[in-house]
Amino acid sequence: MKPTPAITLPLDLSPEAATALFDIFNELAELLWQHYELEITEWSMQERNQYPANQQALDFDDDLPF
Repeated sequence: MKPTPAITLPLDLSPEAATALFDIFNELAELLWQHYELEITEWSMQERNQYPANQQALDFDDDLPF
């Protein structure tokens, strides 16, 4: 489950301030991804209970069309 952010967005930011915040958070997201890509991906797949196709069980009892 995703944690609920405890941040409220000010509704009176200037375009300059909004852009500066956007740039800071965008850079932070990029740095987090560069450092924790594998951990984030694994955690996300566990949270969604999804795994890549090569890790899923194959059903060998299916009827073949030929």
